[in-house]
Amino acid sequence: MVKPFKLVLRWLKISLLTLSLLFVAGCWSKEELNDRTFITTLLVDRTDAGETEVSALFILPNRLSAGLSPSPNEKPYTLVTRTGRNVAEAIQKLQEELSRSVNWGQMRVIVIGDKYARAGMAPLFDYLLRAPDFRLRVFVFYFDGLVKDLAKLDTIFERSPAEIWREAAHTQRVPPVTIRDLLYSQWNNLGDGFIPELDLHTVKLPTETKTVHWSGIGGAALMKDAKIVSKFTKDETKGILLLTNRIRELIVTANLPDNKGEPFSARLFGIKPYTRAVRQGDRVLIRVDIEAEGDLMSIHDGFDLEKPANIVKLEKALSLKLRELAESAVEQARRNKSDAFQWSEYVKYESPALWREWSDDLRDQLTMNISADIRVHVHLRSTGVNRSSKK
Repeated sequence: MVKPFKLVLRWLKISLLTLSLLFVAGCWSKEELNDRTFITTLLVDRTDAGETEVSALFILPNRLSAGLSPSPNEKPYTLVTRTGRNVAEAIQKLQEELSRSVNWGQMRVIVIGDKYARAGMAPLFDYLLRAPDFRLRVFVFYFDGLVKDLAKLDTIFERSPAEIWREAAHTQRVPPVTIRDLLYSQWNNLGDGFIPELDLHTVKLPTETKTVHWSGIGGAALMKDAKIVSKFTKDETKGILLLTNRIRELIVTANLPDNKGEPFSARLFGIKPYTRAVRQGDRVLIRVDIEAEGDLMSIHDGFDLEKPANIVKLEKALSLKLRELAESAVEQARRNKSDAFQWSEYVKYESPALWREWSDDLRDQLTMNISADIRVHVHLRSTGVNRSSKK
C-alpha cells in the first residue's frame, strides 16, 4: 500500500513535469518569431522641409548565426529610414516597407538629432507617452549632426551600436537619461533637463586595416521647455554627474596645494549629493552637500604623505575641484534660464506659498531668486603612503 505522503510527492512530480512541458510546447505569442524583426536603436531627426525623419537599426539574424561572426564586409544590422508629418506616421511608413512586424522589446537606445532637438521634442515625448510598446528605461542620447550618420559606426567591441551606447549610460560614463526621466521632466516640471551627447569621428587603430568610424561620448545637451538650447562641456557634464548622484566613480586631477601646483590624481567613489531648499525671505537657497571617498592614484614623490596636515590639504584641493565642476554646470543652466536639475520641485514642496507667488512668471523668478550653495567634502581612504618615497 502506497503511503499518502508518497502519493502527494508523486503527484507533485507529475505536475512539475507537465508544467515544464508546457514551456517548451511552442510559442506563447500569436505571432511567430520568424514573423518579427527587432529594433535596437531609434534615431529621430528633422528634414530641411520640416518633416520628421525616423531611422531604425535592425538586427539581422541571417548574419548572426550561432557561434559565428558576420563577414567583414557585412554588418549584423541595417538602417531603414522613412519620413512623415510626425513620429507615428514615419514609423508606420517604416513598417509598411518591411516583410516582418516590428518588435520594440529589444530596443535599447533612442538618439535625437540636433535639428529635431532644437525644433522641439514635445511631439516625440507625447508619442512615447502614448505608445505602450516602448519601455520607460530605454536610454536617450543627443547627437549634434545628422543622426542617421551614426549608422556609419564600425562596431569593434560590440556587435551592435546600441550596445556601445547603452554601456556608456549603464556604466555612468555619461549622465544616464531614460524615457522615464524625460517624460517626468515634461509633465511634472518645466520641460527642462539634460541629455547626454554622442559624437562620431574617425580613428586609426593599429589592429585595423582601415580608418574606422568611432562613436565616443561628448558633453551633454541642455534642455529648456523640451528644446535643446545649449550644450554642457565635458567638465560641466562631470558637474551634472556630481549634482544628480548618477556616477559610480570618477577620476579627478587637481593641483597640489603648494607653490609648484603640480597635478595629482585620485579615484573617487561613493559620491552622494544631499540637496535641500532653504527659504530666505523672498528667495530660496538650494544647499547641496556632496560627500565622496577616494584613493590617491598619482602624485610626485616629493610630497610628504606621512604628514596628516598634507592629507588634509589634498582633500581640500579635491573638494575645491569638485565644487568648481558642479558650479560650472549650475552656471551654464542659469545663463540659459533652464531648471535643468529640477530644483523647482524643492521650492514647490518646501514653500508652496512662495511657489504660488512665482507662478505668473515662474521661469524668471526661479532664475533670479534661487541661488546655490555647493559644499564638498572628500575623504581620502588610501594614499598609498607605503609606496611613496620621501627624499
